Amino acid sequence: MVKLSLFLGLLMAVNTPNPTLVSQTPQQMQISSPSSTMTTMTTDESRFLELTNNERVARGLQPLTYDPNLTEIARAHSREMSDKNYFSHHSPTPGIETPMDRYLSSVKQRPSWALVGENLFYCSIEDVDRGHQALMKSPTHRDNILESRFERMGVGIYINPEGEFFVTEMFLAETD
Repeated sequence: MVKLSLFLGLLMAVNTPNPTLVSQTPQQMQISSPSSTMTTMTTDESRFLELTNNERVARGLQPLTYDPNLTEIARAHSREMSDKNYFSHHSPTPGIETPMDRYLSSVKQRPSWALVGENLFYCSIEDVDRGHQALMKSPTHRDNILESRFERMGVGIYINPEGEFFVTEMFLAETD
């Protein structure tokens, strides 16, 4: 069984942006996050980013840079969906109900604006290529992947003890 879900949110605020994240190329697997810890992408997470960038470059769009903060947020959401037995952008956990909530709770200073997108994929087996193809066949999920304003991406995968494959892709733009 395959499930897909999509979210796109825009934040506008009056604070000044905080450039705490460093742009990195998708080929770099270990990257310091704002908390100075190392986040290592799994092979499957890296493959989702690679496939996304292949789609973007083929259409003349800029590739997305890897964002370790978004990966940490995405991993937590994928695991929570499995642990709490739901599949949705809207979490039952107070304070992090939406992708925008999850992003804002992770940054030290609220940006002046942010565009956050999220794609979700679930499958009863681990299959990155099937996941990416399913997302690209869905017009709204493809729109997130090909959104020209997005600059960064994080992917979080959780495979539960039953082998179910939960994937959260998070997209971000903060430059206006």
